[in-house]
Parts: sequence; C-alpha cells; structure tokens
Amino acid sequence: MPQSLVESANPITIVAASLVLCAVLAAVLRRKVKPVVEAAGRAVLDRMGPRLPAGLRRVAGRWYERTDAATIRSVLVAAIAAGIAWFAAETLHLVGAVTASISAILSVHLSSHASVREGTRRLVGTLAGVGFAVSVWGAFGPSPVSIAMIAGCGLIVGRLLRLGDGAVTVPATSLGVLVASSTVTGTVAWERVAATGLGIVIGIILSPLVGGMTPLERAHCKLAYLSTEIARLLGDLGAGAARGYGRDQATQWLARSRALGETLGEAVDAVEDLDRQARWSLTTPIAEVAPVHHTFRVLEHGVHQVNSVARSMFDAAATPNHPGVPDEIGPLLAAASEAFAAHAALETDPDANPTEDADTLEDLLDGLREVRRQTLHKMRTQIDDTGVLVLTGSIITDIDRMTGSLERSAPALTVGTRETGPGIPAVSEVVPVVRSFWEKAVVPKAETDR
Repeated sequence: MPQSLVESANPITIVAASLVLCAVLAAVLRRKVKPVVEAAGRAVLDRMGPRLPAGLRRVAGRWYERTDAATIRSVLVAAIAAGIAWFAAETLHLVGAVTASISAILSVHLSSHASVREGTRRLVGTLAGVGFAVSVWGAFGPSPVSIAMIAGCGLIVGRLLRLGDGAVTVPATSLGVLVASSTVTGTVAWERVAATGLGIVIGIILSPLVGGMTPLERAHCKLAYLSTEIARLLGDLGAGAARGYGRDQATQWLARSRALGETLGEAVDAVEDLDRQARWSLTTPIAEVAPVHHTFRVLEHGVHQVNSVARSMFDAAATPNHPGVPDEIGPLLAAASEAFAAHAALETDPDANPTEDADTLEDLLDGLREVRRQTLHKMRTQIDDTGVLVLTGSIITDIDRMTGSLERSAPALTVGTRETGPGIPAVSEVVPVVRSFWEKAVVPKAETDR
C-alpha cells in the first residue's frame, strides 16, 4: 500500500515534500552539525590512532590539526546536496540530473543569504546564456563559431552580473545545458535550466548546515578571534621584552603579526556578508550592524599597531648597533594584551553582561594608562640613551593608539566611516513602520465598530 501510494503520488508533490523536510531538518540541526562533526573527527582519530604506525599516526595528527573544520562540513553538505539534487531531478524526469547536482554543489555557502545571492546571479546569467546559446545553436549548429560566441557572451554576462571569479560558471553551465549535441531543442534546454534552478534551491536550503551560525554570530566570532590573536601576540611580545629575546623569536613574532592580515581578511568577509544580509533580513535589524562595523575598525587599527610593535622589536634584535628594547616595556605590552583579551570576551560571549564587561574593559584601560605613565617615568629618569628613548617612544605611541581605539575615542576611527544618508531602507526597518501604520489604521476602526 505505501509503495503504490508513492508510485501514484505526483512527482512535484514528492519533491516539494522532500525539500520542506530538508528545510526543517536544516533549521533544527544547523547548530548541532558543527559540534557533532568535530566530535566524530576526534573520536575517529582517538579510536584509530593507537592502531596506526607511529609515523602514520603523527601524519594523521598533523592533518587533523591543520584541517579546517568548516571545509570538512562544506564537503559533506555539498555531497549531500548533490545526492538530493540528483534524486529530485530524476523524480521530476528532468533532462540533466547532473546539472542539478553541479548547481547544488556550487550553491553551498556559509549562509543561506550568500547562497541566495550567488545562486540568483548564476541563475539569471544561465538564463541569459542559455537563451542566447539556443539561438546561436539553432542558427549556426555545432561549430567552432557557435561555441566561441556562446563562451564569449557567457563570460560577458558573468562580468556584467559581477560574479567575479565565478563568471566562468555562466558559459560553463550554458555549454553544459547544450551537451546533448545537435539534437538539442528548446524543451531540453529549458529543462536543464529548471534542473539548474532546482540545484540552487537545494544548495540554499542546506547551506545553514555549513556555518552553523547566523551572519551576525559569524561576524562577532571572527572579530573576537581576531581580538584574541592580537592579545596573544601582545602577551608574547611583553614576555619577550621582559625576559629578553633573540632574532629567531623576533622573526616568529613579526611573521605572526603579518599573518593577522589573513585573519583580518576573514573578518572583512564576515562583516560584508552581514551587511548584505541585514539589508534584506527580517530578523537582523540594520541598527545591529553599525556597532559591528565600529568594532571591526577598532581591530583593523589594532592589527596595524601590533604589526608596528613587532617590527620595532624585530629591528632592535636584527639590526647591528640598534638600540635594544628595555625590560620596562614588558608590563606595558602585557597590560595591552589583557585589554584586548577582555575586548574579545565582550565580543564572543552571548551571555555576557554588556554593562559589567564594559566596566571591566574600562578598568583594564585605566590600568593600562597607569602602567604607561609609570613606564614613561622610568624611561625619562633611568635611561639616557637617545636611541632607546626614541624606540621606546615609538612603542608607547602604538600602545596609546591601541588604548584610544579600544575606548573608541581615537579621532582616526571616524575617518572613512560610511555615511548614513538617504537611501533604500532595509527590510527590517520597513516592517515595523508598516506594522505601526497597520495598527493605527485597524485598531481605531475596530473600536469604532464596537
């Protein structure tokens, strides 16, 4: 009976029900996939590790430590999306189930918003490319001229849609749609377009399983991680300045400070994704984006300043006859490290009390100013070497700028900020206004009727 019911059901109903089930499961499990995958990876390594040879065990351990968990989740989700897209296309009897699977793989991103944005661009580009391709194919047939025209115009469409490096997917998909040689008809081509759209929808549905967090949570997480890395590096610089260090250590610190640029780039991508998502989201008010932008600017300045400190300490160790960094700089760098660590805790803890944590950060900044005053007093009274004083003054200036950035009083933070002039309002801003107008119009009328 169930088998006959399935056979007699409408294929569209089966696919629609399957997609709804996938959407519900993705919404329920999106926060659980990340810890489950990480726990499974650790369990496999712990279980298989003792049975492996020592050399292979070390290689597996290094591979596990260096592997990005988000990449593994992305691969798993993309594989599942490809399988579901194939099943859905075969159920609907669409020509080109492979096209649906490829489209689903390309549409899996860290967030549903990114998938919608990229998938829409790709679908529009594919529609334009296929329309032109069918026309050219019908006029010239399978020939080098038609293939060249389809590929060139597809690239142009991709560039006009600002797909960036993904512009090549437009001619690739268009040529893939026409893979059925000279027997291609309009019906076959548009069924492949439908398969492409089906794959995009499936990628959008399953994308929340990759990141496991909203764009706002991801932006806060990236910013907190960046602040934590700045704090760790400042702590190591402070410990090295207090006990003495050599050129090798200074080289490692300088390399770490430059590597912060990659972490900063990841934060940039997260903040930009949040900015685009908040404009069309019903749940993320655009007002919550402005503090994130300000925090990003604070940490952007912090990366530049800690890079300057690391460069100064490297030059002191690597340049012959260069003045050395005095031990008194160590406590100052350690105090700056504590301030950035508190700032990271304020960003990443969802249960944090903003008032109490802000007070803690302010207390640490007050302590940083006091350590700075004491350090400057020691420099002036105990050191007569002009070169050491100049080097110390450069590092203290960088610490002063960090302090001003963390307390958000530095004038440089206001340079280059986005103007909030008139423009198209965000959806989250429009909905409350429409609701208030509706309540004002309906409630008085209802009272009048009573």
